[in-house]
Amino acid sequence: MAAQTQRREVATLGGPGTFAGQATRAFTSRLPELGPVRYLPTMDEIWAAVSAGSVDSAVLTSETTNSGLQEIAAHLLAPAAELYVNGEVLVPYHCMLLGKPGASLDRIRLVLGHGSLIHCRGFLAERLPRAEVRMHDQNSLAAAAEVLAGDGDVAVVGTLASAEQNGLAVLAREVDRGSVGAWWIMSRELRVSPRADVLVVAVSGAVADLLAWAQAGDMTLRGIAAVGRGSLFRYDYLVVLSGPSAPAGETLAGLAGCRLVGAFESSSADNLVSA
Repeated sequence: MAAQTQRREVATLGGPGTFAGQATRAFTSRLPELGPVRYLPTMDEIWAAVSAGSVDSAVLTSETTNSGLQEIAAHLLAPAAELYVNGEVLVPYHCMLLGKPGASLDRIRLVLGHGSLIHCRGFLAERLPRAEVRMHDQNSLAAAAEVLAGDGDVAVVGTLASAEQNGLAVLAREVDRGSVGAWWIMSRELRVSPRADVLVVAVSGAVADLLAWAQAGDMTLRGIAAVGRGSLFRYDYLVVLSGPSAPAGETLAGLAGCRLVGAFESSSADNLVSA
């Protein structure tokens, strides 16, 4: 009899209809041991849950078409942080502008949303230049409820699943104009993939030795973020390297001030969902 796979609870933001919910489904479709999913209302609660071990893993965005690594670097490089990146999925946003059934685009005076608003600035500036754009201070369910309670002049940026689950109408499609998010799954355990094509490295001090090592190994610098160490001109760095076949993390042992944070495969949402 085959041994039963141990399940690993994962936390993410909002609910199944959120952008985070989309990314988490991409991970759970590929990893049978991942789940159930715990949806939490704020990112602070997600970081706290995975850091304390009350969930095994957390799924959060690392960077997007319109934003960099800075926010996630501040968490992963925090003095007490003991978290590792175990995988990555690239997910197109496909943002929808959602409104109350019967509403029309020309009636919208307020647009609500969360981090996805940054991807929709061009569309909103062109099509709704007079509308107020506001970051909602609660979760997506609360934003949807506010839209439904209004008189048709409030809209929210969300997913098609959110429209279907909350009874909202799609007023405009693809309002992010092709934005993509890179989502990381993180835990307190370093799980090195045997087919890793991405390395994430925490560096205290100069990064020159790491970059020289990466170049010699036919790896390229994909991204970097600096986090202040509490005094002027002193930083820690989160460095993301990519290559056709990332070398084993043990090879970092000879590089002073370098610590492996992740060695994993990067996959697209389509590849993960169909696997």
